[in-house]
Amino acid sequence: AVVSTQSTGVLSCMCNGEDGESKCPMLSHIQSLLNAFNGVWFICGNVWGYRVFSTVVYDDATSEFYCDKTAYLLAFWCITAAYIMLGALCVIGLLVCICAICFS
Repeated sequence: AVVSTQSTGVLSCMCNGEDGESKCPMLSHIQSLLNAFNGVWFICGNVWGYRVFSTVVYDDATSEFYCDKTAYLLAFWCITAAYIMLGALCVIGLLVCICAICFS
């Protein structure tokens, strides 16, 4: 997912002209495909990460449910942090809308 996100940034830098116009007409389609891939990958990560939360084993490497503790907790908290940021963004947006309505 990180590779596809970085590649869209590199592609947009390479394909933009001096006037800001895109020299690559297919770039927006490629970026849309990569963004869709990122969304699907994020949802898969949610399913894989949260589904095994209560069954993951950190000690026994021979267990069917073994996972490296650092790798699992990093993935789990990255996903959780994304939801926390999304929730905070929604609350801030709602507050801005309420303030705009109240002070207009």
